[in-house]
Amino acid sequence: MAQSASLSPESVQKSEPYMSGDDASQALAESIKKLRTSQKMTQSELASRAQLSTSFISQLERGNTDVTFSTLTRLCAALGTTIGHMFPAAQPSGRIVRFEEYKHLDYNGVDKYVLTREEMSDVDVCLFDFPPGSSTGTRVPPGIDRTELWICLAEYLGIDIGTDVHFLKAGDSLDFTSDRTNTIYNPGPNSSRALLVIKNHKK
Repeated sequence: MAQSASLSPESVQKSEPYMSGDDASQALAESIKKLRTSQKMTQSELASRAQLSTSFISQLERGNTDVTFSTLTRLCAALGTTIGHMFPAAQPSGRIVRFEEYKHLDYNGVDKYVLTREEMSDVDVCLFDFPPGSSTGTRVPPGIDRTELWICLAEYLGIDIGTDVHFLKAGDSLDFTSDRTNTIYNPGPNSSRALLVIKNHKK
């Protein structure tokens, strides 16, 4: 019968990678060192309790090595904690807002969806769905200094600014300052969609 090979903590670490990456290693390193020092425990004492080498603990606390699940479990037992407490609460990388959560307005028969949140005061982003032949009606200057960027996403978009007439097809965009009356409309036979980005300029 073949003799089974014994596995050292270091060999287990190499054969069963549990986590890697600079952020995870650094978070784990800081947690282990903080827990160890709060209990007035030396690296040698922690290594002995977790059945690991002192050099491994030293590398781990510097964030220079990865750790396996089995090794992490032993470390938690030696420190009297759980795996969940080894890592700080993750901060969300962003906030998702679903389409049905957008504020919806009926803009003279045009569907307007406000995509930005109230706290984003410098920029406003709105989505417009234009039924065939629909229009926003005449839009008067808002009395504040701002720039509008209209992007045609589907079909066609007509934009009248004062006496100037512009026609956009899907993929085209037009920007202008909101200091003249303007009208946005769908000149085509099919429903069109447009994105409006408003930059509010601070005085």
